[in-house]
Amino acid sequence: MLPNPQNLLNWKAEPEFNAFMKKLIFALIILFFVFTTGYQIIKYRFSPKYSGELVLAGLDEETEVFYDDFGIPHIYAGSAEDAYRAMGYVHAQDRLFQMEMMRRVGTGTLAELLGEDLVEVDQFFRTLGIPKHSKWSAEEWEKNGSLEIKSAVNAYINGVNDFIEKGKLPLEYTLLGHTPRPYNIEDMHGIVGYMSFTFAMAMKTDPLITKMARELGSEYLEVLSVHTLPEHHVIPTHYPERDGKVLTDMHTESLQALLEKLPVPLLEGSNSWIIGPDKTESGEVLFLNDTHIGFAQPSVWYEAHLEYPGFSFYGNHLAGIPFGLVGHTRKHSFGLTMFENDDQDFFEEKLNPANPLETIYGEEFRPIQIREEQIPVKGQDPIKFEIRESVHGPIMNNVLPEIAKITSNPVASWWVYILEPSRALEATWKMARSKDIHEFENGIRLIHAPGLNVMYGDKAGNIAWWATAKLPIRPDHVNSKLFLDGSDPADEIQGWMPFEENPMSINPPSGFVASANNQPDTLSNGTFFPGYYYPGERWNRIAKTISARDDWNQQNIKDLQLEAINETHPLNALSMLEAVNPEAYEGFESALEQLKNWDGDHGLESIAPTLYYKWLYHTLHAMMVDELGEDWFSNFLETFLYIRSVSNLVQTESSPWWNNINTNNQESRSDILSAALKKSLEELKGQFGNNPEDWQWKKAVVLEHPHPLGAQKPLDKLFNVSAPPVMANEESVNKLAFKLNPDGIYSVRSGPAMRIILDFANVELSESVLPTGQSGNLFSPWYRDQAEMFANGEYRPQLMNESLIRNSSKKKVTFKPE
Repeated sequence: MLPNPQNLLNWKAEPEFNAFMKKLIFALIILFFVFTTGYQIIKYRFSPKYSGELVLAGLDEETEVFYDDFGIPHIYAGSAEDAYRAMGYVHAQDRLFQMEMMRRVGTGTLAELLGEDLVEVDQFFRTLGIPKHSKWSAEEWEKNGSLEIKSAVNAYINGVNDFIEKGKLPLEYTLLGHTPRPYNIEDMHGIVGYMSFTFAMAMKTDPLITKMARELGSEYLEVLSVHTLPEHHVIPTHYPERDGKVLTDMHTESLQALLEKLPVPLLEGSNSWIIGPDKTESGEVLFLNDTHIGFAQPSVWYEAHLEYPGFSFYGNHLAGIPFGLVGHTRKHSFGLTMFENDDQDFFEEKLNPANPLETIYGEEFRPIQIREEQIPVKGQDPIKFEIRESVHGPIMNNVLPEIAKITSNPVASWWVYILEPSRALEATWKMARSKDIHEFENGIRLIHAPGLNVMYGDKAGNIAWWATAKLPIRPDHVNSKLFLDGSDPADEIQGWMPFEENPMSINPPSGFVASANNQPDTLSNGTFFPGYYYPGERWNRIAKTISARDDWNQQNIKDLQLEAINETHPLNALSMLEAVNPEAYEGFESALEQLKNWDGDHGLESIAPTLYYKWLYHTLHAMMVDELGEDWFSNFLETFLYIRSVSNLVQTESSPWWNNINTNNQESRSDILSAALKKSLEELKGQFGNNPEDWQWKKAVVLEHPHPLGAQKPLDKLFNVSAPPVMANEESVNKLAFKLNPDGIYSVRSGPAMRIILDFANVELSESVLPTGQSGNLFSPWYRDQAEMFANGEYRPQLMNESLIRNSSKKKVTFKPE
């Protein structure tokens, strides 16, 4: 029998129960206050100081830092030294742990902080030579660096160290039980070295291509795009007339597994385009840049605006680097994409049979140099580690597992970056202070590696693109994607191209310049320079769109920067559909119809990309894993070779890849495609349900920005930053990349690390956005405040107007001299 409701209302609890409830409520209240108070204590202990006064050692005059609504510091100082001293302090306050991770990668000391799991990473970078090169660059900097630039750099370093000594260290140090050592110039060069390494594609690619060439034969390579194909899009070059070296036509104005342990992101690609005055609504230059970098928390760029007499600059800075690699003044703007040039070769050495410490070189023997290094390891004694170098460079067999699977001979890495000291600090200083395009070009000449596409626009109406790098001249017979013969002097580099022959385009007739990591057109000497270039889908969409109209402005150009269309994928899909047996998709005709009518857009409601990428993975896996094995196939999906070769692979009827060498049958293209489609449809049915209308792309896409400590649960819930679904894609302008996989859930691993739009009609109205937020401090209000904006394609201002900044800023720090 059910109780009478009225009886329930009139029920009187027993005295013991009433007492229990009172105690429970009291305990919950106490617990709430304890939790709240504890959180406030922790927050106070670790929160950055964004308001008030601070004494900064070495400061000459009072320096003001205004924080805008998104945490960007606007620094007003009386001199360069004061500005960079304050910059060092505020940069460290927001990004010290990021600096820690970057400098430890570049100096080979990750294991000292994170433990023995990182020893192999330290061994790799030490063998490659980045720590050794950083020390050399620092020594040369101290001997030959400009006094003016050294003064600014040292002020920045002192500002960082002032924060390390007196500021509130971020929570990560407490969790790791570590206190950071002082920052120094060698650390700074180590960070530059790490950045340069992330541009070096040869280590992922050359061992794979060498394996294919040696074990499979040329007929397999012919289906791939080892070199740029005729159907790929190239960046047009337009060389200026020169009087000597002066411009004259200007206006006056397995490795993968190791890399997955890295606690910092890899730089992967980028877009940039600059539209000249004849094609803009304002009649002024329109500048855009979005660098593509592995997603992480914090994201890679730190924005800062510096003002002191004679200098006004808004820039994007790497952790630990004082000068912006991307930025603008009121007169000019510059940005970057990856050149993707081939600046690293592998030489397979032959040992002297009578002396294993010598290599054969022509008719001579050359000694192998050996040095021993000690790797400090957290919680245990240092590990001794031997590094061997041949005449061509460090021998990589012990740290690059793929090499051991190809040859037992020593294989040495010849890499342009480590051949001479870095002058990156001098170059970036000059780039920001250039008065005109002539001075700017003189600054970028100092960049010998990594290869960069440097993009430029100015108030005078100039637009320009330079591929900056020291380009080696290789013998005609050399295929730089294969291991070279270290015993044959005929394979050696023959010299260096003069900078004037590098790819470039200065004020071209088209009215715009654009780069998207694709192959530059022929050099001024008529040759293609080899590299690891993308096929050019992004560049083609950019170029076609810009060419279509002459009224571009800061608003209508956003649709292009946020576009998620790839025109090649629908062509691949149609070709694949034409080859399949209809029985493979019986019952799923509606899904195939959507794929058939796909325009290449990756809209969140779209069904086509969900099916396409699943089908593409199973097709490629069935084609290639029998020849390569699972590990090498996984490596293939990480290389430029995959992106560049997909169309040929899936559309070539006579390819040897179609046959499964592990069966007695002769599999055809139709066999493989049909089986892969059937498998894909069954998996999608199990994953998302029977109705293909439920297979929306947004359900297959995940975006989380991982923190270095987020790999340890439950710290992922604390430090990682999740974002709404995004239009993940391969090679659309708004590139949001993921690795193809059998699971059909795609974690977006990289994308625009910022999106910048600037119209020289009003520089103070320029816009940008970061993937997560400006600060890397968990307790900062700007830790994740831009994550949703970024995912939704929104922008926010890059302020430079002093009156607006002073009047609107709610947080201000005043640095005072001691």
